[in-house]
Amino acid sequence: MLSKSVRKTILENCLSKEDSFGRQIYLLYRYTVIWDDTLWPKIGTLPLGPSHIHLLFTIGLDGVSNSEMARRAIVSKQAMSKLVKEMLHYELIVIDPNEHDSRCNIITLTDKGGQVLLKIWEANKMLRAEFENRLGKAKAKKLLSLMAELVESLDASRSASIVVPEGALPVGRTGTVTSRLSPPSSGH
Repeated sequence: MLSKSVRKTILENCLSKEDSFGRQIYLLYRYTVIWDDTLWPKIGTLPLGPSHIHLLFTIGLDGVSNSEMARRAIVSKQAMSKLVKEMLHYELIVIDPNEHDSRCNIITLTDKGGQVLLKIWEANKMLRAEFENRLGKAKAKKLLSLMAELVESLDASRSASIVVPEGALPVGRTGTVTSRLSPPSSGH
């Protein structure tokens, strides 16, 4: 059973919905998984997950190298290679030599990949409509803008270490945590 002092500290610090980024991100993730069940039938029968979808958007109209896709997706080159093989299997992408750099190839969408991307965009519009319905258009637009700004900032400051305050790590762990995120810059 919790002591009164621990209970009070938890109530004051840990259960505030407004103060917990991690909790809100997790809950939004869970709702996204639930929405997937209703949106996927509109996308088709391909067994695509969030990583595949992100990569289809990442490829864009002009294509991208495997290394650049891995960097943008924040995954290892090995994990990216696995995703690329799966997308090749479903004929969503093709790999062609890079005209400007013979050391790497360029991954581009096929017509089938483009059609899947369009279906995903239609599902995305449904999700946006759901947010607008719940928040109002102005708040939903502001939320999207803030999320894009945060992702841009995180992308710009990737590959740093986070200094973890004493007592924040599990017993037996000390020091810094190597991460792809860094502390916020003093400019913001």
